[in-house]
Amino acid sequence: MKTKKHLIVTTVFLLNSLLFIINSTAQTDQRFANTVNLDTVNLDSRSVAINQFVSDIITDKDFKYRKALRESKSSKKHYTLNNFEITETDLLKHFKKAARKSDSVAGFARYFQNRNLSFIAALDQYVLEQLYNTIRQTTFNGFLDNWQKYY
Repeated sequence: MKTKKHLIVTTVFLLNSLLFIINSTAQTDQRFANTVNLDTVNLDSRSVAINQFVSDIITDKDFKYRKALRESKSSKKHYTLNNFEITETDLLKHFKKAARKSDSVAGFARYFQNRNLSFIAALDQYVLEQLYNTIRQTTFNGFLDNWQKYY
């Protein structure tokens, strides 16, 4: 009994000593520490609002275009793009028209560039692809694309 108690006390003491040594060397060891200098990024509140709107669209697993259009008509939200205002309803209509007229993400982005809606260039490529795929599913051509996958 006395040897078991002595063994437990010795083990606990050694573990505490080991943890203390590891903790003290981890705080003083700078070999693996790297300094990362980040550039300052100025965010425009208008682009943040549009990015949030796009993010809401692509994160919705069951996005319904007509429901979103109805809600945007009742909310009457406005976004400022290149010194002119556009309603959320018109923005949704542009998304739908661009997805309907294009067969790829590049065509989708080109639609906005041709109409001087340059906010699309500020979107990340992954986000742009997700937006195109989400809106494209709500079009007739998107329905046909999904239908052809199964047959």
